[in-house]
Amino acid sequence: MATEDNLLLPREVTHPRLPAETTWIALGDLSLLDATDFIPVILSRSLMPAKIDAETKRIAAAVRQGAVAVGGFISFAEKKAARQLAALPELRLIRVLPHPLIDYPLTDAVRDRIRKGRTLILSGIGGTDKTLTRANCVRTNGWILNICEAATSPAAPLPAPKPTPVVEAKQPPAPPAPAPKQKPTPTPPAPVPADDPAAIFL
Repeated sequence: MATEDNLLLPREVTHPRLPAETTWIALGDLSLLDATDFIPVILSRSLMPAKIDAETKRIAAAVRQGAVAVGGFISFAEKKAARQLAALPELRLIRVLPHPLIDYPLTDAVRDRIRKGRTLILSGIGGTDKTLTRANCVRTNGWILNICEAATSPAAPLPAPKPTPVVEAKQPPAPPAPAPKQKPTPTPPAPVPADDPAAIFL
């Protein structure tokens, strides 16, 4: 059983909610994984500011109702959400790192939250290289969803987005066909480097 002292030391852990495909290292109390309501924090960098704000408000509302926030907090949108969530006194947080859990900056605030059982830091990435890669970001986001979807509470699943109604305009009679115009050749988007850690947030 973890004591207050070794909660602040990285250690190998197992838990039914953690995917068994990898070895997990943790800082903090695993009791956060025993919660029944989780909310994933996975926000694409392609979201418009208004959408980021709306998603952050939705996540914050779930946290206020007792959900544990689970995320890697890597993208700009996720970091922005993290700053707002940090102000909530109800915040309980599981951070899943997309790199090995080594040399984690344990500030006094983080130490206090870990001791109070309000923050758990996990990593399923082995080794010592903390370089962010697309592959590790993809794996980590998958694990975040696995952790949240393993909850048994009916409140855990995310609501399905509402479809945008499509209004079909009445088509006027077709005019005589104009002479064909030569269409400009579209410029393909620049490829995202495979090692760009933000690639997963496209």
